[in-house]
Parts: sequence; structure tokens; C-alpha cells
Amino acid sequence: MLALEGRQLGNYDVTRRIRVGGMGAVYEGRQRTAFGRRVAIKVILGNYAADPDMRRRFAREARTVARLHHPHILPLIEFGDEQGLLYLVMPFIEGGTLTGYLRRSLPDLREVAAMFTQLLDAVEYAHDAGLVHRDIKSSNVLMEMRRGGAPYVYLGDFGLVRAAQRDPSSQVGKPIPLDQVPGTPHYMAPEQTLGIVTPQTDIYALGVLLYQMLVGELPYDDADEVQVIQMHLQAPIPLPSQSDASIPPELDDVVRTAMAKDPDERFRSVADLRDAFLAALEGPVAPVPTTEKLIQEEPTAFVLPEPPTSPEPPYGPPTRAPLSRPATDHRGAPMGKGAPMRGDAPMGKGAPMGKGAPMGRGAVYKPAAPEPTPLRVRRRVKKNMAARRKRLTFSVIIGILVPAILLVLLIMPRLLNVSIFPSGFPIFGTAPMATITVSAQSKALQDTYLLTASPRVQSPDIATRVLPSHNVQGAASGTNSTQTTGTKTVNGARASGTLLFSNRSTAPVFVESQTIFTANSGVQLLLTRPVTVPPRQDGTNGSIAAPAVAITPGATGNIRAGDLAHACCGKGVAVSNPAPFAGGVDGRSVHIVAQADLDHVRTMLSPGLQQQVLRQVTSQLNANEALAGQPTYSTHIAASTPVGVQADHVQVTVSITGVAFAYDRDMARHIAAQLLTQQAAQTPGSGYQLQPGTLIVGVPQVTQQGQDGIAYLSVPVHGLWVYSISSQQIARWQQNIKGAPSAAALAYLNSQPGVSAVRIQLPFGTDHLPSSIEQIEIVLTNP
Repeated sequence: MLALEGRQLGNYDVTRRIRVGGMGAVYEGRQRTAFGRRVAIKVILGNYAADPDMRRRFAREARTVARLHHPHILPLIEFGDEQGLLYLVMPFIEGGTLTGYLRRSLPDLREVAAMFTQLLDAVEYAHDAGLVHRDIKSSNVLMEMRRGGAPYVYLGDFGLVRAAQRDPSSQVGKPIPLDQVPGTPHYMAPEQTLGIVTPQTDIYALGVLLYQMLVGELPYDDADEVQVIQMHLQAPIPLPSQSDASIPPELDDVVRTAMAKDPDERFRSVADLRDAFLAALEGPVAPVPTTEKLIQEEPTAFVLPEPPTSPEPPYGPPTRAPLSRPATDHRGAPMGKGAPMRGDAPMGKGAPMGKGAPMGRGAVYKPAAPEPTPLRVRRRVKKNMAARRKRLTFSVIIGILVPAILLVLLIMPRLLNVSIFPSGFPIFGTAPMATITVSAQSKALQDTYLLTASPRVQSPDIATRVLPSHNVQGAASGTNSTQTTGTKTVNGARASGTLLFSNRSTAPVFVESQTIFTANSGVQLLLTRPVTVPPRQDGTNGSIAAPAVAITPGATGNIRAGDLAHACCGKGVAVSNPAPFAGGVDGRSVHIVAQADLDHVRTMLSPGLQQQVLRQVTSQLNANEALAGQPTYSTHIAASTPVGVQADHVQVTVSITGVAFAYDRDMARHIAAQLLTQQAAQTPGSGYQLQPGTLIVGVPQVTQQGQDGIAYLSVPVHGLWVYSISSQQIARWQQNIKGAPSAAALAYLNSQPGVSAVRIQLPFGTDHLPSSIEQIEIVLTNP
């Protein structure tokens, strides 16, 4: 794989590889003309970079994203071509994907509503622009975390986008092999197996995603992706409430309709899906009680105040609203009207955006202003608190007055800037010491680095993130004998012998070749050459012998002597077999060596031999080394009898050699630690130092094996960096704040670099710090 770390692509410096896919990779980079802004750079690599179809598809994705302007669609910064290498540049989103978010925690219904409606707005905008995303899934949903509210959602990866058909009903599907259907099987609508793509295709994926956000797992999941597609085609639709009883049953209907097998039975548009989703979040409600009644009632759900009247800004991600702002739907109405929620985290402005007017291609999304709507809240009625009040006793009054007087003595010097006791006056015999606790700023850094282990290098290189590896070999062999299973039919042989012709006539007689004679046993004999039988002379019959064979192969042709004896071939000629015929053999089936016999022995011996090779390989590793993947095995088979030759048994020898590549784990961990340290030197900066004992480097994992022994390693590392405050700084602080009021000292210390929090404890009854630095103690605390 081409390494881009440290290279420049146009206006961008590539810093690190984030992840590697089947056709390309995503890198983190810095934009030179934007003060080093962090960006994500997507490239296609290898043979795909020269594939015209892949280049057209990559350019199509860039054109599509460039004309989409929506706050919940990841925007395109730039599309470039650097010496034939195509790349897309988009904003760097630190929050990760929805997949990782769901792994960490299951969101409550309020967060689900906020995130899902944001996603609905993005998909609806794409549909209004005439586009079908075709690959909506949790890994294509990026999250930007917002403090105190639901995450801000972006929809990305428009690599499979398609123009929506004006008349979807006119599409005629053609079956596609299940392992070749474009898209992600776990979110794939049934009609995609026929090549049919409509807006209902995205609605089906949204239904899958809603189920995943509610339950925390996919509705259909299997290690075999073809089996997952079969489940989408045939399996019943699972309901969220069956996995979590706290989920409102009304949401089951939303998921069931969105994931209907028949596209005609799904929601007709994203707007219909949104309306059904928000309606499903409604529950039994009661009007908001008056102030007097609220004293007697205890609300059990999050109280929603009046919505603000100012509209959202038309561009860019909206800022987070105060905690009291209600979640609104796309028309501004309160989401769910007080529906029961799991948890009480506020939604903030990451909640659904307004639809506004229908948008065409290239339109800019503008949310509508919310309309005030009467708010309702579920409550639980309690007994009147007034009925349970008791008269305060004298002891209770004393218990209240004494602490109040003490608090007045402590607070008055701060409020009125007047000291009750002289500065430095020891109260209750204590020394007039002021203790100031300063917490230094800290930054927790974590990252996962992709390293390359290669046998082509001799020493590690932190800049290119490459470390050396070397090959380790092993060999083992075994022999086993097995019965042969191949068969072959051997044809029968014809019996042969000699016929004797006798002529008692005075004229010679000619007998043609291929003349057939039948013996007394019924066996037919065939003369194999012509003969002329001489005539009778001098009182002796003429005679001649000639070869013959039995017509039918087999042992039946082995006739006895004299089995043939009768006249033939004309007047005065007789034929006989003075000797028995021999050589006739019946046809039969015999065993031969088959390739399956050799394969059987190989299958039987290979697992054990591979284990022997693996033990040999691992025994050669040093204590700090690990294998960069499993060994590559080569198998050789030798047989005592070749394949196809007759034999009842064959002896097979299987020889296996294995080659693996080893790398130094400590070296990989050291490189990852150095990379995080270098990153910390840039951000948060050189003023921060690593907190001892906090740098933790995980175990390297092999993510991919390349060619020629190259392996790609993933190494997680995290640590805590704390701002370093020197003794000289502390002395300067003591000098500058001595004798100062506590408020001024607090403001001064909080303004100093590297200070996170300050707590001042003054001597009792004073509001100023001591005038002597010896009486001011500054204590540093680390996280």
C-alpha cells in the first residue's frame, strides 16, 4: 500500500492514516491555508486508482456532495487530483461514528429523537434534490459531541448515491447474485437484490438504523452476509419493545412500517416517517399545573418550558440551546408533547431542524422558526405538603440561628470588605496562614496508530511509522498408508488354439479366413487365416493345421481337445481341435490409486503438521517478538504408486513448510508512544508534561497482511499531560498576591497560564491575604 504520511497533497499535509478499506484509505491532514485546520482526506489506492470506473464513481461522489448544502450533511472542502491520485477533503469530525457511539452507551429516547430527526432532515433534503443515498448505516453517520446535549449528526459517504426514478413503479427488477449486490447487507432493502433503488430504499435503511439506536444491536445479524440478506428477504421484522420493555410500543409500528418487505407498504416519504416517529413518542399527559399546585405535586418527567421565538441560523451547525429548551419537530412543535423519555438529558439544538420550503438541487437548507405551543408534562400527585407541616420548636429555632450567626461572621468580611479581626490576628490560637490550592490544566490524549512491519527495512522510522520484521521458517512431514479407492475394469481375453483340417477327396479345398466353426460345447471359433487343404494322395488324407480364436472373450473359450469334430467346407473335409484352447480370461474390476486417496491423507495429516511447523516457528521468537499473522504454508505430496496405477494400498508422504514474519512488539509500542508524545508537543504544547504512570500503550494487533511479508499493525495509546508550573512561577504568584483581597487574588491566579482551578482558604475572619509571602502556602494538585 502506498504510504502518504508526511506527503503533501495539494494544499494539505498528510499527518496520519486513520483507517484502511478495501479500495482506499482515510487520512488526517492539515490545511495549509487555514492555519493548519484538521481535515479528513479520502483517497483511492492501488489498482483502483487507475480504474476508470472507480475514478468516475469517486468524482461522482465529489460532485454530489459539492452541490448539497445542509447542516447535517458532511460538506466537501475540496476535490483534487495529485499526479493521478484522486482525493476528497472534508471536515475532521472528532466524535467518531454512530457505530462507536452505540458501542459505548445506549442513548435514551430523548437522544434518539434528537439524533434520528437530524438524520431524517438530511435524508429528506437529499430526496428533495432527487438523490437516493443507498448506503445509510451507522458507520456513515458522524457524531460531533455537544456538552450537555445530544450529539450533532452528519450524514456522509455518498459513494453509492443514485438519482431517484421519477416513476419508481415502472422499474423492472433483475435478480443480482446476493454476494454482488451494491451496499451494506445489514441495512439492505429487499428490492435492492433486484437492482431496484427508490426513496423507499433509504426509508428501509432508516428503519434498520432506528431499531439499532433503540436496542443497541442490528435487527438481522449473522457472520455470513448472504445469510443476512436472506433474513431481510424472508425473516419476520423484529420489534424494539421485545428487546427493551421501556420502549413505547408505538415505536414498534414505526419500525415495522419502515422495514416492510414490500416498498409500497412503507412510508411514502421521509416526512411521513418523521410524523409517525414523533407521534409515537407521545404518551398520556396532563396540563402543566399552576404554581400553587406545583407545590403539592412532584413531576416525574422532564419539564419543558416555553420554546424560544427566535429562529435557528440558516447556515452551519446550530449552537446548543439552554437545558430548558424543549425538543421540537420539523414544524417547531414540542417533540412528543411530554412523552416519557429514558433519562432526562436535554436535546439542545441538535434536535430536528425545520423543513421549510421544498428544496431542489443545490438548495440551501433553512430551518423554520418554531411556533409556541402549550406545553404539557406527566406528573405524579402527592399528598398536600401543608397537611404534613409541623410547628417549629424552640430547639429548631436555636439550631437555625447559631449556624446563621457563624455564617454572618464569616461572610461579612467578604461582602462588606471589612475585617472583623486585624489582619494576621490568630483566631483560636491558629497561625494566620492562607492556603491556596491550584489545580493545573491537564489534557488527556489518546489515539490508535497504524504502523507498518516490513522485512525490507533494517531499522525503525518514526516519520514513516515503519519498523523492521524478519522471516521465520519451519518444516514437518508425515507418512500414512491407505487403501486405494479408484477402480478400473480389465477387459477379458479370448482363448486361442489350432484347428486341424482333413481332406479325403481328390481335389484341394480352400477355406476362407474368418470362417466360424461351432464346437460341441457351443463355443464359436474363428479361423484367423485362410488355408488350402491338400487332396488325398497315396491313400493318405490331405491335412493342414491353422490358428483360430474363440469369438467371445472369457474362460468359456478354453475348450477341451476334440470338442470340435465334424465335417465342413465341402465334401470330404473335416475339422477338429486336436489340442485344447487356452488363454481365455474373463473381464474384471481392479483397484487403482486415485487423487482422492492422496488428498485424504493430506487432509488427515495437514492440521497436525501445521501445528508442528507453528511450534517450530514460535520457538525461534525472542521474548519481545510476535508473529505478524499466521504462517504461510506450502504442501508437497509424494506417493509410493503413481495415480492411475493398479494397487490395493498406497503409501503417501505429506511435507509442509511454513514461513512467517516476526516483529518486535516493544519497538512497535515505543513508536506509538513516541508518536503520541510528538502529538502532545504540538497540542496541547511544550508547556505540558506527561503525568508519570499515565502513558499506557495497548497490545499491537495485526489489522491486515500485505504482500511480501508486509503487515499493518494497530497500536492504541493514551496518556495524561499536565501543565508544568515551576517554583519560580509560584514565588512570583506569592509576591504579586500578598496582602491582596481574596477576589483579586482569585482573578489573578485564574488568569495565569496552565491554571485550571483555584481555591483560597483565608485565616478565620479575614478577607485579605497575609502581607508576608511566608504566610501564603500554594499547593499544586494534579488530576
